[in-house]
Amino acid sequence: MRRRIERMKDPKMPERKLRPYLLFAHGLGGLAPVILALIAIFAAVLVVARMGLPQDEALTWDRLTSVPSRDLSRKDLQYYVRVLSSYHMMGRESGRESGQKATDFLLEQYEGSDLAGYFAGSYVQPFTFPAGIKPGNSQVVFLQGRPDSENASDSDETQDRSQADSGHSYEAVPVAYAKPNTAEGDLVFGGFCVSSPEKGFDELARVNVRNKIVLCLRYGPGGKSGPHRSAISFRAKFKALQTRGASGIIFLGRPDTPPVYAEFFSGSDDAGPAAVFAGPEPFYERYDWLKEHEAEMLDSRTYSPRLGQSMGPVRVTMDYSKEQLTGRNVAVSIKGSYEEGQKKNRKWIVVGAHYDHLGDGKFGSLEGAGKIHNGADDNASGTAAVMELAFSLRKMYEEDPSIIPEPYDVVFIHFDAEERGLFGSEFFVDSKSFSPENTVVMLNLDMVGMLRAGKGLQFQGAQTADDSWKAMIQAAFDNTDFQDGMDLRFFPGGNGPSDHSPFYRKNVPVGFFFTGEHPHYHKSSDDFDRLNYEGLYDITFMARNLIMELVKARTPPVFQKAPEVERSDLEFDVRLGIIPGGYGETEGGLLVAGVKEDTPVARTGIQKGDRIIYLGGQEIENIQDLTDFLYDARLNTDYEIRFKRNDEVIKSRTQLIPGGAH
Repeated sequence: MRRRIERMKDPKMPERKLRPYLLFAHGLGGLAPVILALIAIFAAVLVVARMGLPQDEALTWDRLTSVPSRDLSRKDLQYYVRVLSSYHMMGRESGRESGQKATDFLLEQYEGSDLAGYFAGSYVQPFTFPAGIKPGNSQVVFLQGRPDSENASDSDETQDRSQADSGHSYEAVPVAYAKPNTAEGDLVFGGFCVSSPEKGFDELARVNVRNKIVLCLRYGPGGKSGPHRSAISFRAKFKALQTRGASGIIFLGRPDTPPVYAEFFSGSDDAGPAAVFAGPEPFYERYDWLKEHEAEMLDSRTYSPRLGQSMGPVRVTMDYSKEQLTGRNVAVSIKGSYEEGQKKNRKWIVVGAHYDHLGDGKFGSLEGAGKIHNGADDNASGTAAVMELAFSLRKMYEEDPSIIPEPYDVVFIHFDAEERGLFGSEFFVDSKSFSPENTVVMLNLDMVGMLRAGKGLQFQGAQTADDSWKAMIQAAFDNTDFQDGMDLRFFPGGNGPSDHSPFYRKNVPVGFFFTGEHPHYHKSSDDFDRLNYEGLYDITFMARNLIMELVKARTPPVFQKAPEVERSDLEFDVRLGIIPGGYGETEGGLLVAGVKEDTPVARTGIQKGDRIIYLGGQEIENIQDLTDFLYDARLNTDYEIRFKRNDEVIKSRTQLIPGGAH
């Protein structure tokens, strides 16, 4: 009881249960405190009811007396998003302290409520998941003294420095494309280690790397925006050197490039070269020609005359262990636990959203690591909607149990470790707490905080059941008072980059609410004040309408396979008409992996393998630049487009398309 009363002290926190007031009055005794408590109750009801109304709606007695059915609140939604996306949450990384803070916040909301713990009475379903690697003692050791400087004398000071350097180890980051191992031998200079024979540039064809340890400079000629973009990644260089029999690899950093962390790599059980990433300072100090030569190579398109040069014996140790972390799904239901529902042969409607995010960006970030990624839209927005739906529907059910008749129950689940690879939802659908044959539908709310005119509400999954399912979705939308200019856009398929996909693969109809990607996606700028809370309220209201459509239907939707779809159908190729070649690409032009036929962009002659470098007045170096452009782009407008094919730049004009909506 004490915990509940203390929680009321925060004036910004939603408080849905008014019984603490009554218990407080009862503890004092006498009539006056009871009257005061009743006045407080009435005032609290007025405030809560007013908070849940649109700004242009009046608080009538009718509406006041019908509060459970209207108990959706913008203030609640804002409160949940504000807390979950606050700096205090430190990015809500699964399995870390910040992820536990988010779990604790969810539990604080549900504990003591009338919502039942779904997992045999518990709110939490723990699971383990692979979280990349945990670095060990990876290092580079020079096995002899400093080589003679090209300009140095044989002074005693030089010899002393040389001997002191021998055997000294330098910390390194494991580039874990092979299992941990150690390599010892001659270090040879590999330049950038770029192997791009199709473009007439192959450094490794000029170096014998078999049984050697190879020093590789970062990126390639021209830097990361140079002409050999597909050959400059760590993985591409590793594969090329592994194929040629190298025993070890040292990837050398450069002062003006982003840091590299062990979390970038997932580890492997396969044999391969011992590969590490090392800071440049010890190498610049040891080889006094290296820094200046590297700068020259960046601006040159010719081969280095030092390719294959011996740099002395070294030992490279790549040491790491695979890391397993614990995630926690959190779930509640209207009527009772899964076990109770099984006994009554219940049918479940699952409403879910992931609540984890990227921490400080060491994995998954589109801007690099270091800053806290608050994840307001992704996915504090969906988490807030699920919480508000849970409390709202529970109140409605208390007022009138017939609104959710047997055999139906509604489960509200917050998935963990979605950003790591849908681990929470995958675990749930394979657990003993899930029955696909008794699941009516799964509704997923992911990134629902950026509703915009011209983009509307994107909805995937209408094709995953018979026609009655799409009719229910449309009715739920039509019965929601969306802002002007907000339309409903159906997109094909049932698989997508979010937690509905594991349910679809279990033959469960799905519905995926999504308001589209934006310039702040997977960046530290995805913050509370950027969201459209009117739109978030409307989407939450529509989701509740859809649940009501499901429970009053004579028969539930019947699952069917939907046409397969690329992730880009949810946002990008529905706007431009191309399929991006990769979501992890950084710079050098956006690779085109496919072009939709009979579209304006197809008529420009653009082909698979081309790279878009300019669109509508904006330089395009990567997929994030395209997102920035599409954020404010419009239909029926001509845009200049430029794309590269090998070394040729082709200019044309194109329009955008409304996309896969149907």
